[in-house]
Amino acid sequence: MELIVNELLIPVEKDGTGAYLEAAAEKLAVEVKEIKLFKILFKALEAKNPEQFYYLISIVVSVPSSFENKNNLPQYVEKLPVKKTPKASKENPVVIGFGPAGMFAALELIEYGLKPVVFERGKKIEERSVDINIFIRDKTLDPESNIQFGEGGAGSYSDGKLFARAKNSVYINKVIDTLVKFGAPAEIKYAARPHLGTDVLCLIVKNIREHILENGGQVNFNSKMTDLLIFDGSVKGVAINGEKEFLSSTVYLALGHSARDSFNLLYAKGAALEQKPISVGIRVEHPAEVINEMKYGSKYKNFAPLGASGYSFNFSDEKTNRRLNTFCMCPGGEVVNASSENGLLAINGMSYSKRDGEFSNTAFIVTCHPSDYPSSSPLAGMEFQKEIEKKAYNAGAPSFEVPAQNLEDFLEGRVSSTLNKNSCKIGTKSVDLKQILPMYISDTLLSAFNQWKHDYTSYVSKHGILMAPETRTSCSVKIKRTSEFESVNIKGLFPIGEGAGYTGGITSSAADAIRAVESRLR
Repeated sequence: MELIVNELLIPVEKDGTGAYLEAAAEKLAVEVKEIKLFKILFKALEAKNPEQFYYLISIVVSVPSSFENKNNLPQYVEKLPVKKTPKASKENPVVIGFGPAGMFAALELIEYGLKPVVFERGKKIEERSVDINIFIRDKTLDPESNIQFGEGGAGSYSDGKLFARAKNSVYINKVIDTLVKFGAPAEIKYAARPHLGTDVLCLIVKNIREHILENGGQVNFNSKMTDLLIFDGSVKGVAINGEKEFLSSTVYLALGHSARDSFNLLYAKGAALEQKPISVGIRVEHPAEVINEMKYGSKYKNFAPLGASGYSFNFSDEKTNRRLNTFCMCPGGEVVNASSENGLLAINGMSYSKRDGEFSNTAFIVTCHPSDYPSSSPLAGMEFQKEIEKKAYNAGAPSFEVPAQNLEDFLEGRVSSTLNKNSCKIGTKSVDLKQILPMYISDTLLSAFNQWKHDYTSYVSKHGILMAPETRTSCSVKIKRTSEFESVNIKGLFPIGEGAGYTGGITSSAADAIRAVESRLR
């Protein structure tokens, strides 16, 4: 039989399967030769003691038959759960969007023996990459093919962060296993903070598309939903590019958080929508070596197996009554221009699988409430985002340059004539970021940095470059749905993923899609 053995503490210098098995054997009170490693479930760096770093490990091992009937297992040991097989169905639905939610909805439908028809407004990943490089080189934006829109969604050009397997649901586990099946490295099954990187994500996306096509599904690119066909309170199909209609009684709506024209369409069609809080802020970049020394200390700052260090901060400002936290940290990554509309500018962070870039960056975001929005309309959060993005575009005009400021200058209220070297390939322009952000956001940032500068002197220093704005952290609209994932007032319409307002990130969006399909077909 197989058992999960948790809470194994392994010195980083002794990392390896031999050390895992020795620690597991000791916990199980058996000889090492009696057990065999089946898989690694979880691996996290434990760095509380700067003199000795450890890995916290969970593994699955095969054990002697003597454990078969044991009811009282040793502490931190558990039996591997048994999988269940879902029931099949015969309906062939439409999927709108081919980001994480759309891809996993299509994959799940194929498992049920169905042949989904997918419509993606952008281009396939190979062509999308060409358009993004043109934007970087010529600063000419394609509104339908960019960091936000196209095969794989916004997640394809990010750090590719995932939830770890340990302490997560069967759905998250299925997402992780599926990503490995289509090209992700096996270590994402057990790493505490797994990531894929944009290079690996692009490969996985292509492999998933080919699998769907090989199994009878359709994936249509350059195909924007321009109408939702509704009759007597039920969905009957969709119109694509204002030209063709495709009939279906089931539509999985896997929009991205930036599909603003699609939210306008849903509002016009009477779909039940509501406002949703979002977080807005900036992205801060430092040389990776500065972050490594801050986090690892002198002993481990150059210990290559650890890779570029991540970090996180959080802060509550009593004056503004706002919460500040880091978001989407990209070790060894770069800042990218994530704009999807001409005249509006937004940024994000991205990294490759090796995370070996010269810089590391993270977003610092402040919670914004519906009371901050300009009206009570369900779409007012979009207008709130757009106003900030318009200010940023104008500050960096006329060529999509990213507004930036040295961290020390931000604290002192100065505008630098020159900036330190940074990773943003689209170009940066020195401005006063306080002129772009709402006052309560800049005031909260100032309070946090002023507090941290005493404890983290290398961080709050001239090494830091601030860039703005980080506005696309989540969707500002929620498409109201039932506990069965169906729209509350349009039968057969299933809003899923980040654009539905219920998830954030690759794994949660993909898991949401799996649960929605299962709920419909079980």
